[in-house]
Amino acid sequence: MSENKLRLAATAVLLRDTDQGLETLLLRRNAKLAFAGGAWVFPGGAIDQPELEIASSEMQAARNAAVREAQEECGLLVDADNLVHFCNWTTPEGESRRFATWFFVAKAQQRSADVVIDQGEIHEFQWITPQCALDLHGRGELNLMPPTFLSMRLIQHYRTVAEALQKLALREPYEVTPRLCMDQGRMLCLYPGDAAYESLDPEQDGPRHRTLFSSNGTDYIHSGEDVAVPPMDRP
Repeated sequence: MSENKLRLAATAVLLRDTDQGLETLLLRRNAKLAFAGGAWVFPGGAIDQPELEIASSEMQAARNAAVREAQEECGLLVDADNLVHFCNWTTPEGESRRFATWFFVAKAQQRSADVVIDQGEIHEFQWITPQCALDLHGRGELNLMPPTFLSMRLIQHYRTVAEALQKLALREPYEVTPRLCMDQGRMLCLYPGDAAYESLDPEQDGPRHRTLFSSNGTDYIHSGEDVAVPPMDRP
C-alpha cells in the first residue's frame, strides 16, 4: 500500500460527567510516531478491512472500529449503538499519511482506573474539560490537532454527557477536507466556504473559514453569514 493512499478511520470522543463538569478523555501519542507524534488525541485509528467486509455499511464499520480502538488504546468498553456521529475529517492532500475519519461521541466509564494504555503507541492519558484543554493548548502546553481542537470547541457548549449526546444527534454532521497554505510565515488550514479554499491565496477577498497557527496559538476564524457552511464549533 502506498503511503499516501487514503485510509478509512474512526475516532471515539469519550465523555463523562464530573463535579468539574463535562470531561473528555485525551491520549498522548508517542512522540516518535510518524503520524501525529506527541499530539493529544481522542482514541481512534484505521478501520480494518475485515470490519469493512462484514459491516452492512461504511458507517457501521466505522462504529465497530471506534469501539475496537477505544478498547485497544485505553481499555474502555463502548456500545457501538450508543455512538453519535457528528463529523468527518479527511487529511489534506499532499500529506504522506491520509485518513478519512469518522468522529463519534459516546458516554464512557467513570473511573480513571478503568483506563489502560500500552506505553507504546500511547504514553499518557488524562480526563479534561474542553475549556481546560483549550486553555492549555493556547498556552502551548497541550498539542491539539485541528480536528481535536475544533471538537473541543464544539463540546465545550454542553454541560452534561446527556445534553451533548442529545444535541449532537440532532446537529447535522459536517464533513471537511482542509487545504494547507502559508500566510506571512504562518500555517493556515482552509476549510470549505473560505474564499481562498480553491485558489490557496490567503489574501483573496471574500469569506473567511480557516484556522490560523501562530506563536499565539490556534485561532479558528468563521466570518459569519457570508460563509456557505455553518461554524464547526457551534451547537
